[in-house]
Amino acid sequence: MRKTIPMRVGDLWDDFLKESPTVARKVGEARAAEAWPSVVGALVAHFTTSVSVERGILTARISSSSARSEIFMRRAELKDALNKAVGMA
Repeated sequence: MRKTIPMRVGDLWDDFLKESPTVARKVGEARAAEAWPSVVGALVAHFTTSVSVERGILTARISSSSARSEIFMRRAELKDALNKAVGMA
């Protein structure tokens, strides 16, 4: 159906993602790596050597054992913050 009223591109994009959950998940996965430094903070991001997402699982390589321990202790909080940052919450 053709819409006759002007619409914002952002609104169209949001509608598209709501109608296509698989695409929304893939977009969220792509955004997760970009959002990682802002979610974990500058110090932990400094010790992060790589971040990737495959099949819904985020993998981060951390070069510091203390930073790795901090991430492990805060994993539930970080998961919620990442999901919110990428629009999946």
